[in-house]
Amino acid sequence: MRMFQLLRLAAQAEALRWKRTGRGYAIQAGLGAAAAIFFLLLMVMLHVAALIWLARGRDPAVAALIVAGVDLVLVALLGWLAARHAEDPVAVEATRVRDDALRQVGDTTARAAMVLPLLRSQSAKKGMIGAALTAAVIGLVARR
Repeated sequence: MRMFQLLRLAAQAEALRWKRTGRGYAIQAGLGAAAAIFFLLLMVMLHVAALIWLARGRDPAVAALIVAGVDLVLVALLGWLAARHAEDPVAVEATRVRDDALRQVGDTTARAAMVLPLLRSQSAKKGMIGAALTAAVIGLVARR
């Protein structure tokens, strides 16, 4: 019974991890799209205002180069912010719970595999050898 509870717990933890990870990506995409729209509108207004202001005392080409330099700095800053990715602590904990539950399932299965040949065997000697071989195989498989 405990093995099924552990498998159910591992499945629930995995589902929670996927749900939280997907939620995080959806929120990031929505915020990124909204930021991009407002950024474009802001840049248009700033370009117009900056060109009008800078063109008063300078050559219009120099004013355009100054605005382009400011754009380059803003693009670098926003690109750096978009590239950052923080892990969701709930998703990290769900991964840990899943891994622990699956490890415990492997341990429980190895113990059951070791005891079952003893119960089925007519001879204790044959049962011990079968149990040892089965436990070794299950232990090797569980660690991979």
